[in-house]
Amino acid sequence: MRYPSPVRLVIVGAGIAGSSAAYHLTRLGWRDILIVDKGDLFENPGSTSHAPGGVVGLSHSKLLTQMAQYSSDLYRSLKPFSADRNSYNAVGGLEIAISQRRLDDLKRLHAEGKSFGAESHLLSPREAAERLPLLDPQRIAGALFVPKSAIIAGTHVTGALQRDAAATGGATFVGHTEVLDIEVKAGRVVAVLTNNPALPRIVCEAVLLCTNIWGPVLGDKLGVPIPLLAFEHQYAVTSPIQALAQFDPANKDHEIVFPTARELDSAIYFRQHWNCYGVGSYWHTPRPVRAHDVGDSALRPFTPEDFTNAWAQVTTLLPALRGAQRSRAFNGMFAFPVDGMPILGETNIRGLWTAVGSWITHAGGVGKSIAEWMTYGEGATEWDMRQVHVHRFHRFQSTRAYVQVICTKNYAELYHIVHPRQPPSQPRDVRLSPFHARWQALGAVFTPFAGLELPNWCEENARLLEKYDERIPHRTGWAAEHWSRIQGAEHLATREGVALFDLTGLSIFEVSGKGAPAFMNWLCSNQMDVPPGRVVYTCWLTPAGGVRRDLTVVRLREDCFWMFVGEGTRPQDWAWVTRQWERACDASADLAAVRLSDLSDDYAALGLWGPNARRVLHKVTHADLSNAAFPYFTGRWVEIGYAPVLALRVSYAGELGWELHMPVDQALQVWDALWEAGQAEGLIGAGMGAFDSLRLEKGYRLWGAEVYTEHTPYEAGLGWTVKLDKPAFVGREACLKFKANGAPRRKLCCLTLDDPSAAVMGMEPIFLSPSVSGDGSAAGHVTSANYGYSVGRYIAYGYLPATHATVGTKVEIEYFGERLPATVSDDPQFDPTMSRLKA
Repeated sequence: MRYPSPVRLVIVGAGIAGSSAAYHLTRLGWRDILIVDKGDLFENPGSTSHAPGGVVGLSHSKLLTQMAQYSSDLYRSLKPFSADRNSYNAVGGLEIAISQRRLDDLKRLHAEGKSFGAESHLLSPREAAERLPLLDPQRIAGALFVPKSAIIAGTHVTGALQRDAAATGGATFVGHTEVLDIEVKAGRVVAVLTNNPALPRIVCEAVLLCTNIWGPVLGDKLGVPIPLLAFEHQYAVTSPIQALAQFDPANKDHEIVFPTARELDSAIYFRQHWNCYGVGSYWHTPRPVRAHDVGDSALRPFTPEDFTNAWAQVTTLLPALRGAQRSRAFNGMFAFPVDGMPILGETNIRGLWTAVGSWITHAGGVGKSIAEWMTYGEGATEWDMRQVHVHRFHRFQSTRAYVQVICTKNYAELYHIVHPRQPPSQPRDVRLSPFHARWQALGAVFTPFAGLELPNWCEENARLLEKYDERIPHRTGWAAEHWSRIQGAEHLATREGVALFDLTGLSIFEVSGKGAPAFMNWLCSNQMDVPPGRVVYTCWLTPAGGVRRDLTVVRLREDCFWMFVGEGTRPQDWAWVTRQWERACDASADLAAVRLSDLSDDYAALGLWGPNARRVLHKVTHADLSNAAFPYFTGRWVEIGYAPVLALRVSYAGELGWELHMPVDQALQVWDALWEAGQAEGLIGAGMGAFDSLRLEKGYRLWGAEVYTEHTPYEAGLGWTVKLDKPAFVGREACLKFKANGAPRRKLCCLTLDDPSAAVMGMEPIFLSPSVSGDGSAAGHVTSANYGYSVGRYIAYGYLPATHATVGTKVEIEYFGERLPATVSDDPQFDPTMSRLKA
């Protein structure tokens, strides 16, 4: 057989993810795609062939739910691959609770499903048993039924995707072809080398890795980190069950009639196989396998000693299985990325793409997203990709030790209930702020942000509770977990006095050299050609006009700018900036002289905020700090002791004060000088909990919550950062269209709960009155929420239809099954005239 070469794209791996990518790319017009797999195309050696076939239609992640819902619809829409078996079984899925805490979590998941547009139904034990008659209702507390959960025949769906992709004439699938290496020249993919004598060297423009559990093998060869680990996972099928005797193994419609089910507290799941039952278990000591040790197959021998607990529990829940034997059993390997999310996007090698770390549940959505990304560019996908971006990882997250520890933890805790504020148990102390010892002395309770241990609150500040007791409501239940009333005391002490905040979690990108002003104006939405010393709040936009990032920039010199972004997204933000610079250079050779530098590891930072901030800073520097000499939104170098410090008159807390950026090796002396000077002014150390409530009270947006690529600046209330009268910038054409189309259809709103003692956490659905939304669907969801200790109200933000985004509109927020009345209120709630910031 003659194979095409050169080709436009080589996809490595013909499992369900690789086949989904080929399917979607061909539907977007791609041709000359070659998909290779080291095994058979139908029964390949990867996870697809042994996976039990469960599609779980709802999770606590919006993106994973979007991918799962789409995948379920896609698999259902495919023409059957074979007449002898159903590729898709629309049986739905039961999430079973055996404890009240799990049932409460299912109520939370049910509400989030409304936020995500995913249907689900809470069931009593009796109702759950009506759907799954083998289930003993006396053993459970309740369940959640998800209609779009399903069971597929993995190899059949994969075969259908391959068939339909090949039918376009744009894709060719080749089995028994192992990729040995990828040839790279001048930082770009040029060819794929294989063990197939008919295809020893495939010249290509791009490569997409869909190798999943084997992903790190080629990644390591190419110097591309793919931080995931394979784990052996148990699955066993029983001998025939008398209670299922009516189901004929020769009848394809009898394969699975009852819903698939997961009993999450015991980390087990089960599904029907005609007159038998299959049981999968994570309830055993994790068995990690490095990619280099996986070998040729994802299958390993069954380890019966690991199955004892799971079998005891499943026979308790499904008594009809008692006495059954195992007809077949195996340990099959699945991929576990370090953060549990797929890994998508173009790597630091041009033309080398990844789509690894996904399971059957999300593979349809993964194929759709990577195809859109490869076709239209970053930021032009239907869904926001920040959580699955290949560049989201810090270097420490790809170390062998970190991957081993965190992935093992993720496997063991796969079905655990995780509070949104809950810090991980391990690994800890991966990265420490230079101020760490000072925070320890204050009794800080730490939470890691991108591995960096930062204070959430300080126990030393418990002394403030007596002063502020009546202004800090008590919380109970879920809202009280991983929270302290001390956060409220720190918030109020900041508003009334002065506080130090650890801002080492800010990253610094320097843009300098000839052409820097032109590049900054092209990269950013706001006008960046401002006088040196001026601070600008701006956005990076995608070509489609979504908010890629909001950020603060200071122009230090005519040819030098510093950009400040969050440490959590630093790697992908750096990748975005460098890629935009490359594209800008393609458009204008004059920008080739621009220099980009990541200074993040060289600097630490503190926030000094509160009405007394000027008095504290005045004691440690000779700089003129008066309003006239150092107005709001300006920045300049000052001296604190021996340390040069870049002081920016900005405040995410909404108070008078400065961000102070100093060399990391001089950070402690700056802290000590400020701390000593501040004692007479009531200076405290405050944590991230107070930081969040302060910013929310002031109406400041949080990227990843209030704004990301699915939102436009006009929807988010950031239209003022877009200057359409300046030269071309990324996203300008899209913004012109937005303006031409008139007011946005939805707007970010500030909501206040009518009951100030009530609380919400984020992601809860928001409902308009029944007369407005007759179908009962959610109008939006909560993006951020916290108590406004200075205004005495619980505040939440969320997007609503523009027609109802007016102050005074009554809405309801669903919290654990209860509808809490709320009102669209003034944005911001605190200091709307900015008088305190500009004091």
